[in-house]
Amino acid sequence: MTETVRKRLAKAARKGRRIAIVAAAGALALTSIDYVQAANGRGAGIADVFDERYYVENYPDLKEIYGYDRAALLKHFMTFGLSEGRNMNGLLDLVEYREKYPDLQEAFGDDWDAYVEHYLTYGAFEHRDNGTDFDPVDYLNRYSDLQDVFGMDILAAYQHYETYGKQEGREGRSEAAIIAAQTQAQAQKKEPPKSPDASKPEQEPGEEAIEIQSVEVTGTGRIRVTLSRETERPLTLEAFSIICNSGGSDMTILSVSTNDNRVYDLTTTYYRDQDYDIQITLPDGSTISKVFTYRTDCPQISGIGAVRTSAGEAGITYNSDAPGYFYYMLRENASGPARAAGESVPTESELIGNGVRTEMRQHENSFTVSGLAGGVSYTMYYMAVDTEDRATLVNSLSIASEVHEETATTIKRAEAFAEEQWNGEFLYGFEIELETATAESLTLDQFDISCPQNETTLGEVRTSDNRIYRVYMQRGSIPKGNNTYTILITLKDGTQLKGSCYLDLQAPRVDARNIEWVDEDTIKVTVNSDEAGSLYYAIQDQVDGEGTIAPKDPAQIYAQGTKVSIGYGLNYITVKGAKAGQWFCYASEDERNNRESFYSYKQIPEYTAPAPDDTEKPMITGVEVLKASDGATLKVVFNQDVEGYYDNNLTQISGIAGKLLFEAKYSSEGDFESNVLTLTVKDRAVTIPKGSHTLTIIFYDYEAILTYDFTVQ
Repeated sequence: MTETVRKRLAKAARKGRRIAIVAAAGALALTSIDYVQAANGRGAGIADVFDERYYVENYPDLKEIYGYDRAALLKHFMTFGLSEGRNMNGLLDLVEYREKYPDLQEAFGDDWDAYVEHYLTYGAFEHRDNGTDFDPVDYLNRYSDLQDVFGMDILAAYQHYETYGKQEGREGRSEAAIIAAQTQAQAQKKEPPKSPDASKPEQEPGEEAIEIQSVEVTGTGRIRVTLSRETERPLTLEAFSIICNSGGSDMTILSVSTNDNRVYDLTTTYYRDQDYDIQITLPDGSTISKVFTYRTDCPQISGIGAVRTSAGEAGITYNSDAPGYFYYMLRENASGPARAAGESVPTESELIGNGVRTEMRQHENSFTVSGLAGGVSYTMYYMAVDTEDRATLVNSLSIASEVHEETATTIKRAEAFAEEQWNGEFLYGFEIELETATAESLTLDQFDISCPQNETTLGEVRTSDNRIYRVYMQRGSIPKGNNTYTILITLKDGTQLKGSCYLDLQAPRVDARNIEWVDEDTIKVTVNSDEAGSLYYAIQDQVDGEGTIAPKDPAQIYAQGTKVSIGYGLNYITVKGAKAGQWFCYASEDERNNRESFYSYKQIPEYTAPAPDDTEKPMITGVEVLKASDGATLKVVFNQDVEGYYDNNLTQISGIAGKLLFEAKYSSEGDFESNVLTLTVKDRAVTIPKGSHTLTIIFYDYEAILTYDFTVQ
C-alpha cells in the first residue's frame, strides 16, 4: 500500500471514523475472518475479510473443487475471482466499489487491499455504496440493541447479520439499495397497464371481481394475502408492490408463493411498524389494493396450524416467542369461497372482549376447539397479547370441514442438535429414534423434514443400528429456531412414519443489569432473562481479552462456576466475598440444555455504603403466602399507602418460568388506608415452587423498585 494511501486513512481515523473495538458479549463464530486485526485497521486487506463460506455458497461450482478449503478459495479469488467479478463476502463488492468512485481509483489504482482498508476505516461511515445489500452503519444505527454491544464495529455487525440477523428477520439492506428499489417501484407505477389477455380473461361474464379479502402479518418479514377468489393462474412477484403510507421506505418483496392461487404468502423486507398499501396487478391489467398495518413489536406467532381431529373438534398448535394470552373467535364459512355479505373481521377489542382466552406459553402451545358442526369449515380469527400488553394484529386460520385421518405411524422420538466441528463450525440436524430398527439403513431421500418458516435442505444421514438416525442439514445451513419441524419418513414398502420436533437451539438471553453492594462483603446482582433456565457464574480477577470481541470461553464457568435457577424477567443473585474491580462472569443454560458459546461479564464497582432506609419512599415490610397454587396468592404489606402507584405488568416472582399477570386488591392494616396489596396469579395453573423466592414490584414512577425475599414451605 502506498504511503499516500496510508496518510489519507490515518487522517480519516483521526477524524473519529475509525472502527471501535468494544467489549461485546462474546464473539460470533462465522468464518475464519480475522475480525480483530481488520477492525483495528492494522493493514487490513482482502485476506483479513475474505469469507470462504459466503464464497462457496454463492458460487457452487467452486464447492465441488475446493470444498471449504480457505487457502485454496482465497487463492482462486485473487487469481480468478476478482477478474470474473465474483464477490468475496456480503459486505463489500470490491470491483463495484472501485468502479463507482473515481477518487478511489486515482488514489489506489490496483492496490485492492487499499480499497478494503478504505471502506472499513472510511467509506462505510461516509455511507459509500459498497455494492451489496448490507449497510453495516445503517444496520447498527437501526438496531440499538446491537450498537449497545458492538459499538460501531462494522465487521461485528456483518458477522451478526450473517449468523443471526437474517434468520431473525432484521433488515440489512443498504440505503442505496432501498432507494434503487423505490425508484424502480415508482417507475413501475408510471408504466401503462398491460393489455388484457383476451385468450384467458380473468373475469368471466357474471363472475364477481377479485378483491383483496385480507392482509395478515404472519411474522417478521412474512405477509399473507387472501383474495376473494382464486386467480386463473398464479401471480408472480412482479404483480405485487407494497407502498409505505407514512413517508417511510416501501417494502421490497423477496418472494411470493401460493398453493391455490387465492392465498399468497410473501416474504419481505421492512423498515418499521406502520401503515402500508399493498397493490396487486391482475393478469388482465387491472389493479386492486388494500391498506394494512404492519406490526412486529409484539409476540411473534409462528407455525400455527389446525387439524380437524373429529367432526366436533379441531387441534390448534402454534409457537410463541413470549408468554401471555391467546384470544380466538370462530365463524362458520359461507358455502362459497367468498365471505358472507356484511361479515367483517373482528377488531382487536372485540376479540379480547368476546373471544375465548387461553394461556400462551413461551415456545410450544396447543389446545382443542370443541363444539364444531360436522361437515362445516370455519375461520378462526385470533390474536396474542404478551405480559407487557403488547398485542398482535388480528389474523385468521382456516379449519377444514374434513376430518384428518392420520395414516402414518408415530416416530418414537425426534430432537434437534447442533454438532460442533473441529474448526468451531456447527452442523445442525435432527436425531430420530424409531420404535424398531429397519431391516436396511434408510437413505437421505426417504426423509422429508419441513419447517413452516423456510425450506430445510438435508445433506447427510448416519446410523449405527438402523434405529437411531442422525439426519444432518447441508453444511452451512442454519435451521430457523423457535419452530416445530415436521418429520416424514417413507419406507421402501410405502409405509410412512411421522413425527415432529420443536427446535430451540438458543440459550436464554441474559444480561446483568446492575450490581449493588449489600454490605462490605456482599453484592446483589440483578439479571434479566428472556426465559427460564439456569445461570452459571464465577467471580474472576480478570477477563481474557477484556475490551475486545475475542471469544470468552465459558467451559470453566460451566464446569466450576456456581449454578442458580433463573426465571423469566428479573432475577437477583447474592454473592459473598466479592471485591471491587473483580468481574462477575456468567453464562446461561435453558431447560433443553442449550448453552452459550461465550460468557458475558460485568465489573464489580467500587464499594459504596448502602444508602440508609428512606422512610419517605415505599418499602415492603412483609410478604405472606396465602396460597401457593390454584390461584397462587400473596399478601404484600407496605410501610405506607400505595394505591395508584402499583404497575401490574412489572411484577414478577423469581423461579417462575413465565412472566405473570395478577389480580390486585387493596386493603388496609394499621393506621393506613391502602398499605396492603393482595396479589392473585390470574393463571390458576401456576404454582409457586417450594423454596426461596424474590418478589419484585415496580411502581409507575420507576424510581421505586421494591424486592422482598420470601419462602414457600
